[in-house]
Amino acid sequence: MKFLHTADLHLGKIVSGVSMLDDQRYILKEITRIIEAEQVDAIIIAGDLYDRSVPPTSAVTLLNDTLYQWNVELGLPIFAIGGNHDSAERLNFGAAWYKHTHLFMAGKLSLPSSPVAFLDAEIWLVPFHEPALVRELSGDESIRSYEDAMQYLTSQIRSIHHPDKAQILVGHAFVAGGLPSDSERQLSVGNVDRVSTDAFHGFNYVALGHLHHPHAIHHPTIHYSGSPLKYSFSESSDQKSVRIVTFEKNKLLDVREVPLKPQKDMRIVSGTLEELSTHILDAPEDYLNIRLEDKGALIDPIGKLRRFYPNILQLERTKQEIKEQNKDRFEELMKKDDIDLFGQFFEHANGTKLSRKQQALMKDVFDEVRKEGE
Repeated sequence: MKFLHTADLHLGKIVSGVSMLDDQRYILKEITRIIEAEQVDAIIIAGDLYDRSVPPTSAVTLLNDTLYQWNVELGLPIFAIGGNHDSAERLNFGAAWYKHTHLFMAGKLSLPSSPVAFLDAEIWLVPFHEPALVRELSGDESIRSYEDAMQYLTSQIRSIHHPDKAQILVGHAFVAGGLPSDSERQLSVGNVDRVSTDAFHGFNYVALGHLHHPHAIHHPTIHYSGSPLKYSFSESSDQKSVRIVTFEKNKLLDVREVPLKPQKDMRIVSGTLEELSTHILDAPEDYLNIRLEDKGALIDPIGKLRRFYPNILQLERTKQEIKEQNKDRFEELMKKDDIDLFGQFFEHANGTKLSRKQQALMKDVFDEVRKEGE
């Protein structure tokens, strides 16, 4: 029994004003290639199929075409849930008859829980949910946090599951200790959205979505697949992948990553304007965050760089590292003249000292201000 586990497709995602749809179409074809090469028995998608609750029609079409290919053309069961970016009601549309082709789409949480029986496994689909929804559905007024809600749901599952079957939970949550990235939407203020690993006790494999790092957490049975593409520069060092999960009857045998190669990578590069314009980087079509190391003013740097790097998403100026200096006492500062004080501030802000020309200019400015004040 072999599954492919992915999550956080975020179809329709826009990063720094640029649509990721072509890149998403490309990476879904890569996943299809892996599905065929690995000869998996089923596919798990652990939430955030779309990037927003009302996705653009182009994103809906892409998901429709992809699920049709995987489910109908390849004849593979799909176990999918809604994430915090998805509209539960929209994903739930058609779920009743999708089951006839073994496309199990749980957009909206319902109680009591019931599993999907598949080969030697019971698969529990637990879409993203807020504590208030679980409190309302269960009638348990003590449920106040995400931890309370997940503990309630999983304890209910453990009370009715069949221990001779492999127990697989598909969820969308922030497990405590997990490593977030800049492209995830916060579930709540502070850390009250965290769920402990204890909540998933008794499951052979927990297929999670929400955190985009593929190694957001290290646990023998709880795994994030990570997003298939980089959606922020905080993920620039990630190797995106899907997970291939293998069972022998009801025993988990192996969990391994199969890397994904994107159409365009997302990278952070540094250098001066002249260096980056004369020595062109490899893969100049990638999505880039360029950190310029030039001193002084620059005229239209992004216009000049875009001649070579058309997909610059961010352009920054780096500051030289400021050396630790002894702080002057207030009395010592009062003894310094205006030029010395400004020079000290200038060096702190820019990492370089005032030149003689700059000192002369500032002296003229201070002299002019004093004349106007007299």
